Amino acid sequence: MRRGLSVIVAVASTVACSASDAATATVENVFVAENPTSTGSPANPTTSAVPTTAAEPWTLVTKYSSIGESVEGRPIRVAHRIDLPGSELAPDDPRRIVVLVVGVIHGDELAGLDVIDELHDMSREMFADDPVLSAVDLWMIPSINPDGQFAFRRTNANLVDLNRNFPFDWGPIEEPGHWQYAGTGPASEPETRAFTAFVEDLRPDLTVWYHQDAFSIAPSNGPDGPVRAEYARRTGLPLEGVPGGTYTGVAATWQRKTFPDDTAFIVELGPTLAPGEARRHAEAILAVLPLLP
Repeated sequence: MRRGLSVIVAVASTVACSASDAATATVENVFVAENPTSTGSPANPTTSAVPTTAAEPWTLVTKYSSIGESVEGRPIRVAHRIDLPGSELAPDDPRRIVVLVVGVIHGDELAGLDVIDELHDMSREMFADDPVLSAVDLWMIPSINPDGQFAFRRTNANLVDLNRNFPFDWGPIEEPGHWQYAGTGPASEPETRAFTAFVEDLRPDLTVWYHQDAFSIAPSNGPDGPVRAEYARRTGLPLEGVPGGTYTGVAATWQRKTFPDDTAFIVELGPTLAPGEARRHAEAILAVLPLLP
């Protein structure tokens, strides 16, 4: 089992509930068709198995694991599309393209869950029949902030904005209760530490973070500029920055600065998603892969 992760194996028709339902669902039931329990740490997760029988040789199959726990002890789940041919490539295979999608970091911004649903439901054949997509190893974290999602609150249970808590360029911001409170120090929160450890191990080539509701993608003059521009073109998002706020300790910035060869950027969705919009975003993730630096 690659990268030492213990997993739950499930044949699932749904990874994440819709954004409209997620705020009222219990977090332990949001991401899986059945309700496995999962405890432990990124280094030593423990899981319970969900039995499954596959009706076809290539039913949609996802491995679920917990990369850590939130402040209140909720598992931070990751889903891995093990039915895709790219998941079978060796970690050092130069063809392998590791894609990581994070649906929620702010607990009151849930539309990214719908994009993850679309990625989960894409057929294996769509990947297998394409020379680029056949190398994709797809991982999805519906939420790194399950406590905030449960409470429909931006911050985690310690009232920390997790997107100001990452160790690169961390700085103190305000006090608990402020919408950008950055915590007591860099990576002070268990959710932040779980994610950084996971990414250091997985090393995704592309990470997409979903937020709401500025409806934009920040442009870039760096090597990832064409990737962002093409994503924006395909989804109709303006290429413009998000005004206001203090942007220190940001997750995507930590990834880019810590791993300069990797691409990570934020997609600001609108307040709601129109019919078909989540699908366009899922397809845009795959469409930009040939442009990765």
